[in-house]
Amino acid sequence: MDSDSITKHDALQRISDLAKTHSLTLDEIGACLTIKATRHKGSSWLVRLLGYLGAAFIFAGLGLFIEMIWFDLASFSRVIITYGAGLVVFILGALFLKDPRYIKASTPLFLVSSVLLPTGMFVFLSEYSDGNDEQLASMLVFGVLACQFLCTFYFLQRTNLLFFGYLFWNASLGILMERAGVSGEILGIGLGLSIMMVTWVIDRTHHRAIAPFWYFLGSMGLLWSVFDLIEGIKIIDLLYFPLTIFMMLLSTRIQSRTLLLVSTLSLFGFLGYFTDEYFADVAGWPLALIVMGFMLVAVSAYAVKLAQRMGNKKVAP
Repeated sequence: MDSDSITKHDALQRISDLAKTHSLTLDEIGACLTIKATRHKGSSWLVRLLGYLGAAFIFAGLGLFIEMIWFDLASFSRVIITYGAGLVVFILGALFLKDPRYIKASTPLFLVSSVLLPTGMFVFLSEYSDGNDEQLASMLVFGVLACQFLCTFYFLQRTNLLFFGYLFWNASLGILMERAGVSGEILGIGLGLSIMMVTWVIDRTHHRAIAPFWYFLGSMGLLWSVFDLIEGIKIIDLLYFPLTIFMMLLSTRIQSRTLLLVSTLSLFGFLGYFTDEYFADVAGWPLALIVMGFMLVAVSAYAVKLAQRMGNKKVAP
């Protein structure tokens, strides 16, 4: 038995002796520990909140100051004050990851850099480029930033880098598809499907904290685009109903309550569209409203059961 385990055993024995001496119960000891832990957590949360608020005020003040002197600056100074500041903040965020004491500070730094870097690159193109192709400029800026953040993520394995890198990647890809002449509905379907597939992979890693956001974005883009594509087309628009049901079943398969929420709300919206499209001008319209109400109740009850089933599966060993 090593020294650490002996020390822990001795400490427990001492606690037991003190409890017997002073007639302390387990409930009293547990309540004392809980109160102390809650106070510590509350103070830590307050310190963190004040820190974020202070950083937000600093960032807002710098932004206002730059706006006030913007037209007095030369082109090079404008680039340095935007892109240069963003690059410095990005490097600081990467360096802070080397020290465990400052790891949490890297997230707001990467957030600030994700705003300053594209701003600085657009300023650079505006000051030094003679072209007027805003679409091409946006695609290049977001593409370069996607490579920068994703390459840094490859070496540092930080979730926030993956989030921002994937955000810039989808922005660049969407602009590329739009530039290629892809219609808005097909663009939304393709981008939504790709986001959901990549998110499914992310959800199986320790970076799963960002998965709900991307599931929401991907499923919303997919379902909204499909509805826009088939809206008003008789018979064909009925295919939206099995699609939403399939998405609800898929949410149970991949254990995503976010996807379940989006698909359920989409089904509610489709039922409203369906009754208005096919039953609004008939004498049975009040009856159709009643039927739709029962259908909504049934769907909501089924969605609650699916959510509970997902929760039980996550808790089960």
